[in-house]
Amino acid sequence: MTKQLSIFFAGLVAVFLASCGQGDVLLVKDVVVNISPVEGNPSSGYATILGGPDDVTLVGVTSDDVMRMEIHETTDDNGVASMQPVDKVAIPAGGTVKLEPGGKHLMIWGVGGGSVAQGSLRMLFIFSNDDRIEVNAVIKQIGGAAPANADPDSAE
Repeated sequence: MTKQLSIFFAGLVAVFLASCGQGDVLLVKDVVVNISPVEGNPSSGYATILGGPDDVTLVGVTSDDVMRMEIHETTDDNGVASMQPVDKVAIPAGGTVKLEPGGKHLMIWGVGGGSVAQGSLRMLFIFSNDDRIEVNAVIKQIGGAAPANADPDSAE
């Protein structure tokens, strides 16, 4: 009887573990901030967001070491590209959304000198389901590599 129970529970654990995979946890990864080479101009931020078990919306991104941060979207109107702020970004359950050049991305004003010198910016991604995901974005100089001491990190 004990052997049968052990086999039953081992099977149950296997089924449970097999059901764990992408789509089970909302995740933010590959976060990068490209520092503008022109002082006073905004820097840009990019990330990959993996949807969890439910549809959610990214409603904001903040950092204690920036003056201002907004979510923007690049649009094309008859061959003329322009950027507009957006209030939110839909993240479908189990899907992948990229904040990337030419699409939705972050515009960041006034990144603190300490973060730039460290090569890392602490950011907080805020979602409609009240999830808050803290990440360390790798800071890069536009046209340059990340500093050697940068610690690219996904959600913690």
